[in-house]
Amino acid sequence: MRSLTDKQKSVLDFIEGEIRIRRQPPTIKEIARHIGSENTRSGLTHLEALIRKGFLERSPGQARSIRLTGAALALYHESAEDDREIPYFTARPSAEGTPSFLPAPSPLFDRPPDFALEVGPGRSLPEADIREGDILFAQKNPGRDREEIVVVRDRESGELLPGRLLRRKDRFLLRTPSQGSPEQDLRKPDLSSLIQGRVVALFRTLRVLDKSSETTES
Repeated sequence: MRSLTDKQKSVLDFIEGEIRIRRQPPTIKEIARHIGSENTRSGLTHLEALIRKGFLERSPGQARSIRLTGAALALYHESAEDDREIPYFTARPSAEGTPSFLPAPSPLFDRPPDFALEVGPGRSLPEADIREGDILFAQKNPGRDREEIVVVRDRESGELLPGRLLRRKDRFLLRTPSQGSPEQDLRKPDLSSLIQGRVVALFRTLRVLDKSSETTES
């Protein structure tokens, strides 16, 4: 991970504080004002530098869509011995692009996940054993395995979905639960816009059958 300049660290601290305290990321104009400028381009320059260095991510065209990556979160939670918080999304992000936060016990992960996603109703993926209500922990960095479970952003709705990505030499096949669609044949340039992260862990609550609710037929 590349080091930060003093100005970049100041901007990152500002963004982290806005998300933690106000529960929403700042705008580019607010970032510019933080560094003493009325020129939004100066704010964008620092934002892009933090994205290149792996501390931030951003959804193009969406207002207040700046998010901290796992690397950035580790900076602000490095003193925590047990739990730290990561962005937590339901299937469809809020209009402001602001996630909730979820504790991610550090002993469970060799590398910290960047975000978590709860699988929404009708979005299970049986062939990957992904069920409704599962919480998927994902890292932004791409993998190299021939088959991976990933988090996908649907092109039309913007909804976050679980997916199964298969690599076949220069071809990429993607299967998602979106309207029962068949496998999509993707090109490599498509991956960066569709694949939001690879799933590195899954949390599933246990459902205990309440026998008192069972009924018998006469």
